[in-house]
Amino acid sequence: MERMIQALCVETYAGLYFTHFCEQSGNRLWENAIYFWLDLQNYHELFYQNGLDPYRVQREAQLLYATFLCSSAKRSLGIDELLRRNVYERLTPAFEELFDDVEEHSLNVLLEPWTLLVNRDEESYQQVTSIRHEELEQLNSKGFLLSVKFSSTLFSTVPQLSKSWSKVPSDYKGYRLGSLLRHRHEIGHFMKLHLSCWLDLEQYRRTSQTDTALRRQSSAHLINRYLNKKYFFGSESPASIDQQHEVRTLQRLKLDCLLSSAVAMEIQDIVRRYIEATWLPEFLSTAEFMERQKDKPKVVSLLLLLEKPLKTLSAACPSGEGLWMSSSKEILSFRRVLLDPASCLQFQHFVSLKGDFLENDVLFWLEVQRYKDLCHSHSDEATIEKKISTIISVFINSSLPPALQIDIPHDQAQSILENRRKLGPYIFREAQMSVFSELLRFWPEFQDLRSSVREEQLLPLLEQRRHKHRARVRRQKRREEEEEQEERKAQVNAARH
Repeated sequence: MERMIQALCVETYAGLYFTHFCEQSGNRLWENAIYFWLDLQNYHELFYQNGLDPYRVQREAQLLYATFLCSSAKRSLGIDELLRRNVYERLTPAFEELFDDVEEHSLNVLLEPWTLLVNRDEESYQQVTSIRHEELEQLNSKGFLLSVKFSSTLFSTVPQLSKSWSKVPSDYKGYRLGSLLRHRHEIGHFMKLHLSCWLDLEQYRRTSQTDTALRRQSSAHLINRYLNKKYFFGSESPASIDQQHEVRTLQRLKLDCLLSSAVAMEIQDIVRRYIEATWLPEFLSTAEFMERQKDKPKVVSLLLLLEKPLKTLSAACPSGEGLWMSSSKEILSFRRVLLDPASCLQFQHFVSLKGDFLENDVLFWLEVQRYKDLCHSHSDEATIEKKISTIISVFINSSLPPALQIDIPHDQAQSILENRRKLGPYIFREAQMSVFSELLRFWPEFQDLRSSVREEQLLPLLEQRRHKHRARVRRQKRREEEEEQEERKAQVNAARH
């Protein structure tokens, strides 16, 4: 499952090979599941952008529901009525975790075609490697050139980096087109004709096959703007002469014919590779780019995402951005642990040993979830306002020092206090994301502990450790108070003499 999710994370700029496999399988459930998962990632991304737009979030949530979940949905996912009703009841207002159960269902559906695809590629590889050495020698002796092109770009090695990447700072050497697309604030600075072409092709490929009029209009736009001698078939083309010839061969381009999905994918892949080899390293090397990154979290590369475990990622990228990059399976599992009273209590005891406010972080996250439930139940305004005030007075502006009792930036806390009347149901969105991301760093270690201890022994063990930890903290505090008293006495004696 984890390997599949890692592949899905790079699916949109790896040529959408797995998506194409599901489309060509003839299995509508597989096809619908991959479409849903890809669209869901766009929905999730709305929550990690600066300045959340509630109207857009609501519109996208309703579109996802209408397309994949309602009884008359065009792309059924085969979910049961109880799950469909559960999503519908929480549709307004729409929060990030709205489709969690549906996402898990879709991932389980996709595991079957993924396994089939992996097995097929492994069989192809075995067939190739089974050719005897003497047969190869015999072919070569006759002057034949043997070349094998593997079917799956998902399993190809990372291409050799061009010399221009040597100028790029080490923190950004793993940056690829997908990395840029996750940093929407950078696209405006980077926007070139090549990226515009890739994005327009992506939009075309995501257009429903049944919407013939829109696809025809988009196809004509793509052919007019990009597939001409001024761009793709010209001297400044991102494609080589051979690649241009291959595209011409795949489809005879006319304004009155639709651009095929195969041609669109081929052109996208060519443009992406050109961007990553030529324009992206130049862009990442500029002083302007580096200046914009000074006050932003460190970027975690796509290569790191594919090669490192979650515990390394979460430590390297504690911000909401890192959270978005984490495995969706891990996030779903961790959320489920927090929502289960028994496992949440275990985790709460576990993190109480790790930091001053981590236990408060768990409690805050739970209280925000209860606040969301109030919003879904359409409680009266006075009840919701009382809940907001309680959360703020306990965790964000406490009467006990320090006023801020959870792990969020002070400016984030100040924004909540100043804008509590304006932010509506999303008032705690950024704060909840921050504490969730902080807590997620300890999830792998907690999993390791759970796997090494029997379930009935875990809570007593954690309670015992918690008791010892608190005793140590009390002793340490007592020693500090005694040292402080001794220091004050020494200062008084010194003043008398």
